[in-house]
Amino acid sequence: MHRHRRGPLQRGLLSDDRQSLRCADLYERDRGVHASGVVLAATDYPRYFAALTSEEPIAAIDAHADPRTSEFSAGYLTPLTIGALLDAPLRTGGALVGVVCNEHVGGARAWTTSEQRDAAFLASLTSLALELAQRARREALLAATLESTGEGIVAIDGQKVVAFNRRFLEMWGLETPPRDVDLMQVHMAQRTNQLDRFLAGATDILATPDADTVDVIQLLDGRVFERTGRPQRLRGDIVGRVWSFRDVTLQRRAEAALRASEAHLRDLAIRDGLTGIFNRRFALEQLAAALAYGAAAGERVAVALLDVDYFKQVNDQHGHLVGDAVLRDIAKVLAERLRGNDLVGRYGGEEFVVVMRRATAEQAAGVLDGLRAKLAERPGTPELPRYTYSCGVAQFPDDGGDPATLLARADERLYAAKRSGRNRIVTATPPASDDG
Repeated sequence: MHRHRRGPLQRGLLSDDRQSLRCADLYERDRGVHASGVVLAATDYPRYFAALTSEEPIAAIDAHADPRTSEFSAGYLTPLTIGALLDAPLRTGGALVGVVCNEHVGGARAWTTSEQRDAAFLASLTSLALELAQRARREALLAATLESTGEGIVAIDGQKVVAFNRRFLEMWGLETPPRDVDLMQVHMAQRTNQLDRFLAGATDILATPDADTVDVIQLLDGRVFERTGRPQRLRGDIVGRVWSFRDVTLQRRAEAALRASEAHLRDLAIRDGLTGIFNRRFALEQLAAALAYGAAAGERVAVALLDVDYFKQVNDQHGHLVGDAVLRDIAKVLAERLRGNDLVGRYGGEEFVVVMRRATAEQAAGVLDGLRAKLAERPGTPELPRYTYSCGVAQFPDDGGDPATLLARADERLYAAKRSGRNRIVTATPPASDDG
């Protein structure tokens, strides 16, 4: 507020709820100094606050008599010998935020048109200063926010980079701030293991400025970045785009380790520890599933039980380590030579189970007999002696409709093969009187 001639100029700011007015700056012209003033409450000066909220200038010729300012007469105007007031509203962002008050020391006086224009101009300058100060605070807050985040952030407008934080520079190894979007993209692409794909993806993103995007970038040094892109809008119009880069390397490694651990645990649950093929429990589960599918599709399923011949002699003559090598070898041969949709499992001890979908007992026997003949011809070594196997084969649905029945039939034929001299395949149960 400016005291005409020898009076003060005061700048008062309204509280957010407009229930108080704080004197932010008091300039006393006669002494040439600035100071802070008092805080006025709306409950103490209701008529003055009502006049302020009208957002119209207050040109009080006789401040003691004017109903808008007379509330100040006894406690403020009279002690300071102020006779006239000229208040101009302050606005920022189109809203009333305060007032600039000019005070005339002396009696009542009329405010000239020129003085009222000067007061309005001074209020406009003050409003501009307030808006600039608010903008500076917002920009400082934005800058602090950008620097406080752990993500690398860059904002672009067309082909220009308009903002970024230090984290962005660190993540991408940029020594100087980027200015051109294309040059920035090339620099970033050179640090990935898919340069052409990276540039093509960036071009697609920039071609659809209104789309939210998320993608993953693999870098040559092993790091992994997750990039999120969002359009920036001003009053509904797209004015640019912001990319944020989050280093998810440790997260991805942890996820990969977890997946590997889960896969290992799954393998432990379904694999035989010695041979690496499926264990008995899982093999029986898969047999039940194969039979259910075969029943629905009208397909045959062959089930075979194999037993290594004279396995006890192998252990006794060569030791259990060599016996284990034999079991691993037959498991490997079966797993490698059978079809991809066939199943091989360790049934127990030196016994193995084979499940072959869409196969008859004769077809399965033909395949298994071919493998048996090759093993029988293979020369032995001290580490892996020559061995053979016997096998019994049953067929769904002819020999039974459930796993237990089929396995019993295959087991009968396996022992028939052993009684018949071993190293052979049996596909039919012999008469009960046949003792081999």
